[in-house]
Amino acid sequence: MSEPIQGQLSVPPFSVISGSQVAQALEGREKQVMDLVEATYRTHGAGDSVNPPSYFLRFPDRPADRIIALPASVGGQTRVDGIKWISSFPGNVAGGIPRASAVLILNDHDTGYPFACLESSIISATRTAASAALAADWLTRGRTRPARVGFIGVGLIARYIHTYLAGTGWAFDEIGVFDLSPDSAAGFTGGIQARGTTA
Repeated sequence: MSEPIQGQLSVPPFSVISGSQVAQALEGREKQVMDLVEATYRTHGAGDSVNPPSYFLRFPDRPADRIIALPASVGGQTRVDGIKWISSFPGNVAGGIPRASAVLILNDHDTGYPFACLESSIISATRTAASAALAADWLTRGRTRPARVGFIGVGLIARYIHTYLAGTGWAFDEIGVFDLSPDSAAGFTGGIQARGTTA
């Protein structure tokens, strides 16, 4: 196999990463992910990112549904461009599947060639949860951490937020739970009790 000529660009290989692979890569790495999220916020704060407005695809015959395109470019040590394509179909829940689904396309910073397509509902929930846990950490530095927490709406995001709080050293004497769906509230409560937390 010949070596690339100096200065010549090459097309990166393309990978498809499933949801189970994403979940496996992230499991148990709450602190590492939070550190990465903080570094990304700092990169954005330093002006080394491009984050244009989201684009909403809406449907006149289905006003509750939408699909959102979120392009972005991140600099720093790991430069990458890409777009998240995330749908929200609330009616899915009644049919027994999650409301949101998403994919993430990553593009090579130098050539623009796509090099990965990842299942992204887990990535999106993880990023949101890590951001919330990071904010809670910063807001309580130098103070006594609260002994109670409340969750209003206990879908996928709430479960991930609880995981990230617990995975980064938070412990609560009491956890309040409210959801319009009694089944969802009971499932969330059962899950955190099974992990040894009060609800």
